[in-house]
Amino acid sequence: MIRGLLVLLALVSLSTALQCYNCGQVHNKPTDLQLGTFNKVIEKLHMKKCHEDRVMDCKPHENECQKVTLESTLGDRTAAPVSATVYKCGQIAKREKLCRTFKLSAHLMWHLKLEYCEVEACQGDVCFEP
Repeated sequence: MIRGLLVLLALVSLSTALQCYNCGQVHNKPTDLQLGTFNKVIEKLHMKKCHEDRVMDCKPHENECQKVTLESTLGDRTAAPVSATVYKCGQIAKREKLCRTFKLSAHLMWHLKLEYCEVEACQGDVCFEP
């Protein structure tokens, strides 16, 4: 009986897992270099381009969906900056530090400067804006 109760509890907890989009998209008509750089970055972050079916179950310690708005030249110094949006599972406690982490990672891994970064919690389980 206890075993059956544990199995039922596990199934209920799996079905109530938070689901968020896990993807990135770039806006403002990027140059070929900017688009290529963005694709490399989201691939390294284990993300893909945003589509309606990019929803994933969050890990147990992730307690909110996050929308990260970024702006960068993405390595093309002759082009205007483009904006990008990243959707991800995240933690409320780490939201304040996420932009600092993104800026440092972009600089160290890809020699990119992020001119703008803002993180917001999404309303509801999914927050994708096509």
